[in-house]
Amino acid sequence: MKRSFVMSRRQWLLASAAIGLSPLLGAEEAFPARAVNLVVPFPPGGLADSVARLLAPSLERALGQPVVVMNRVGAAGAIGAAAVATAKPDGYSVLFALSSVSTLPEQAVVNQQKPAFLLSQLRPIARVSTDPLAIVVRAESPFKSLGEMMVQARSKPGEVSYGSSGNYGTVHVPIEIFAHEAKLKLNHIPYAGGGPLMVGLLGGQVDFTMLPRSSITSQVRAGKLRILATVGAEAWPQFPSVPNTAALGLNVDVQPWTGAFVPLDTPAAVVDRLRSAFRMATENAEFKQALLKAEGGPAYLDAAEFRTFWDQDAARLTQAVRRMGKLE
Repeated sequence: MKRSFVMSRRQWLLASAAIGLSPLLGAEEAFPARAVNLVVPFPPGGLADSVARLLAPSLERALGQPVVVMNRVGAAGAIGAAAVATAKPDGYSVLFALSSVSTLPEQAVVNQQKPAFLLSQLRPIARVSTDPLAIVVRAESPFKSLGEMMVQARSKPGEVSYGSSGNYGTVHVPIEIFAHEAKLKLNHIPYAGGGPLMVGLLGGQVDFTMLPRSSITSQVRAGKLRILATVGAEAWPQFPSVPNTAALGLNVDVQPWTGAFVPLDTPAAVVDRLRSAFRMATENAEFKQALLKAEGGPAYLDAAEFRTFWDQDAARLTQAVRRMGKLE
């Protein structure tokens, strides 16, 4: 005798739910299952962009998926940083930024604006590189040493001029830290980027500036620029006879760096996968060789070490921006 089967409403709903969920359950794939976007919040050709493009091939191999370098520019990096800080925390949007990312929220505050994002919205993944700074003048400059320039600046406050790549940027803030430590009053002339700044310096429009090693080494060797001092306590093997600021009694140990961040709520498993991939990518011999050839400095820090470093670095840079205040 055949038995009829009648499905109750509850059974029907449970079965329908199971059928509806089955594609979703099957879609749960290990990260990464597709291309990862490396968001650079600056235009092509700058420090962060250059290091990101050197890193991308080895990062692709470590992740087993394409890595797309995306330039999301605007507001001195705030637009790109905010885009990642507020992105879906799934690991597919990774911010690749400069040290100047640390000051962006404070810049907004001192200029009475609402910050586009907060540092607390970002989780550090890895520091990748550093690019030590040097105080430089054009070859024809009357200043033969940093001491001479400081004597002139103290005797005529506000007359010695320096150029930067823009307000609160990776040149402006370190020079203001130097001026604060040396008790100097200087005349700041901002330019719209590193290229125009170099033109202004070589053309004698400003007395000096502070630039990373990667952007000055060729100019120094060509006899167009002269280094008055390297910044920090470490000597440069490229120019071992040049004095450093620490030897002159100045606490100006600040330098641009590049690092990777994801949104704060990114799952731990995804964070761990990205950490592992960045470690493998930065240890890649081809990447290291390419970075050194460009006069950059491999300086990998894993997430925990990077967090400690970033907290300290951001505090010092933010304090400098607060001290500088609103710029007209």
